[in-house]
Amino acid sequence: MPKSAREINAPFAGLDGCLRGGAISAFFPLTLVTRHPHVVFMNYILAILLPPLSILLTGRPILAIIVFLIWIPALFFSGGLTHPMFILLAWALIFHAREDRRQRY
Repeated sequence: MPKSAREINAPFAGLDGCLRGGAISAFFPLTLVTRHPHVVFMNYILAILLPPLSILLTGRPILAIIVFLIWIPALFFSGGLTHPMFILLAWALIFHAREDRRQRY
């Protein structure tokens, strides 16, 4: 007899309450779930210095790898002239992640 959804998800039944709080970082370390606005502000500052790391902290690891692979040669070949483009990309991704989080909760 096939299992019901309740039987399949029984090990995760107690996690509903803790996933809303701070314990989500233990299960999904790349997502930035926080109630403190200074942490989001720190991500904007980090976007100025290291855009690929900032993109990684917004929860987009594949895009962060692609940006990193483009960002390093672009810094050397253009002498840093393309760096503002990556800053704008990181800021846009941070902003959209915050808006998605607001609409979700």
